[in-house]
Amino acid sequence: MVEPVRGVRRILYWGLAAFFFTLAMVGVVLPGIPTTPFLLLMCYFLLRVSPGLHAKAMVWPFVGGPLRDWQEQGGVRPNVKRLAYAMVTILVGSTLVFSSLSLMLKSLILTAAIYGISVVARLPVARGEHAAFEGEIGIEHSQQE
Repeated sequence: MVEPVRGVRRILYWGLAAFFFTLAMVGVVLPGIPTTPFLLLMCYFLLRVSPGLHAKAMVWPFVGGPLRDWQEQGGVRPNVKRLAYAMVTILVGSTLVFSSLSLMLKSLILTAAIYGISVVARLPVARGEHAAFEGEIGIEHSQQE
């Protein structure tokens, strides 16, 4: 059980939980901004100020599954990684091809997208019953214990 924080730290942790939730939601809309790390940080702070709200976040339809996978299995499902790759490729690709942005801005967007993909690629793959149902048992997962 995590000990709840009190006093000024409590206010700071609420603010940080809200900040990281906001960044995660921005990451849902904008490709190249990783969502999962911000959700994990949100949960870290939320657990320490409101275990009840943290429990609700763990069952949210959109973000609850990846959060539970990370908490229970130390990784993300292969289909979540594939979805992230596809979203970044489609959204950034269409932005680069169809927009009239300057070459400098397009380069910046491409750099951010490559960074986001590299973050997703380095995330460990969740193994266990979820991965087994997806037929991804053969993927290696190294975990420091």
